[in-house]
Order: sequence, then C-alpha cells, then structure tokens
Amino acid sequence: MRYSHVLWDWNGTLIDDMECSLTAVNIMLSKRNKSSITREQYFEYIDTPIRRFYENIFDFSEISMTEIMEDFNLYYSLHIGEFPLMSGAREVLEELNKKGATQIILSSSSNDIILPFSEKIKVKHFFEHILGASDSYVNGKIERAVCFISDNDINPKSCVLIGDTLHDYETAAALGCDCILIPNGHQARADLIATGAIVAKDISFVPNLLI
Repeated sequence: MRYSHVLWDWNGTLIDDMECSLTAVNIMLSKRNKSSITREQYFEYIDTPIRRFYENIFDFSEISMTEIMEDFNLYYSLHIGEFPLMSGAREVLEELNKKGATQIILSSSSNDIILPFSEKIKVKHFFEHILGASDSYVNGKIERAVCFISDNDINPKSCVLIGDTLHDYETAAALGCDCILIPNGHQARADLIATGAIVAKDISFVPNLLI
C-alpha cells in the first residue's frame, strides 16, 4: 500500500445516492409548486455547507433550513433503497482491508444515518473510524478531518481521501493529503477533472491507484 490510511467519503462515493437525492429535492419542490431541477442543475448548485445549494432553489424567507432538512431526510429515506452500495465498493473495501489499510469514513452526513446503515449493508466492520457529523446540516467535514489527523498524530502524506465532490478535494487540500475523485456521485466529471486531482473511472479502479 502506498498509504496507511484511506479516508472514504460516504454519499456518492461508497453509497450510490445521487439520483435518490435529486428525487428527494424534486419532491420537495413539487410539494411547494416549484419547478423541478435537472441533473445538470443539481451538479451546478451542489455546494457545502448545504445551505448554499438550497439558496439556489428556495426562498429562505418562506422556509427554514430545519424544515428543508426534515423534508429531505424523509424523502431520501423513502427512495434510497435497501442496499444502495456503489457497484464494486464491497470488493474494493475487502481488498484494501486484506492489504492492511486503515479505512475511515469521513462524511458530511450524520452518524445517526451512517452507523445503522453501514451495519445494515454489512460494511461497518471495514472501518476503524466513522467520522460523520453530529447533525443533519452537512457542516464541519474539513474541521473534523483536521482534528482527527492532528489528535491521532497521523502523517497526512500517509493518507489518501477518496470522494466525489469538489468539497472532498478541498478537504484533502486542507489536510495536505492526496485525493482521488470518482465521477459517479454528486459532481460532474468535468468539474472534478478541473481540480487537477486523479479522477478514476469508477470505484473499481481505486486499488490500482493505491497499491
């Protein structure tokens, strides 16, 4: 292994949930008699913190972030499906586990969502740590990662972050670690390529880049 620690993003990287998220957003818009957004608009608007995304489609004088997140979580849970693990993800996790890599989930999603779901789809045992958020507002990913690396005295050069968004690239840059991006999630491939980071065709190509 070229790296001792592999930091995995969750949504759109290990979990195939882009279409589910788009569906949830469009149900929320329809509920309020607003026009749906396209996949291309979703890619254009996606941002962190997630409030920036919703600023493109809602008027915050009419709706609160609390209401938005409650609705989104409801419709997301209804459409995510039973086993939405990204195709090829389990095999990659197994291979890296056999190679002795310390695998960690680093996510903007809440631990209240990640922990039970990772157990349900039988991948939780692959991870030494699950660094999710303490709430549903998709904040603090960079800060959590920086604190974890510092508190555990880990050399960032021994780490690689694997994700699907520009925010994952920004997180890796803040850590000072390498980054591999996968264009099957919540960001357009062209946007990922523009970062200059390695962009794998899909998750199955990751081991060849790490070993």
